[in-house]
Amino acid sequence: MDPKKIKELRQRFGWSQERLARELGMSFCTVNRWEQGKAHPSPMALRGLRRLEEHGDSEESRKRIAFRLQTNCPIEIRLRNSETMDDSGTSMPFLNATTENLSSIGLMFKTHSDVMEGKTLSIGWNFGRDKYYEVLSRVIWTRREDHEQSVGVRFDHPMPNVISNVLDSLITQ
Repeated sequence: MDPKKIKELRQRFGWSQERLARELGMSFCTVNRWEQGKAHPSPMALRGLRRLEEHGDSEESRKRIAFRLQTNCPIEIRLRNSETMDDSGTSMPFLNATTENLSSIGLMFKTHSDVMEGKTLSIGWNFGRDKYYEVLSRVIWTRREDHEQSVGVRFDHPMPNVISNVLDSLITQ
């Protein structure tokens, strides 16, 4: 899809580049580069753009690209790579957070801690004995509201089995 068509599609919905990025699970910078012709959408992003294009102005087009389950579940979040060590060389504690929603490509959560865009996170769900699930993700957007921060992340790799197990565990709790 060429840059002009992406911009026209976004404008047809009255969306900002930031909104289109959130809907597709991308960063604002990525959408901006597409529209400037400096980068091209990935195959997964193209599927989302085509879905928007196909559904036009129907009610379906107002829904998010990926199905999202509204959740309110505690998660364990840890910064990854060199960011996981404090000055003493020990692993940093998990950040406290609660999910807002979960999809096959990412999730949104709220936390009182500061999390920055672009950071790599390990997100874990602890459902008790032998039921711990973990995924790697990248922060694609953040928004500060009073004393809480809303954070949107995209999973680094498609993990349908992990997400399916998490959803099963949430439903059976």
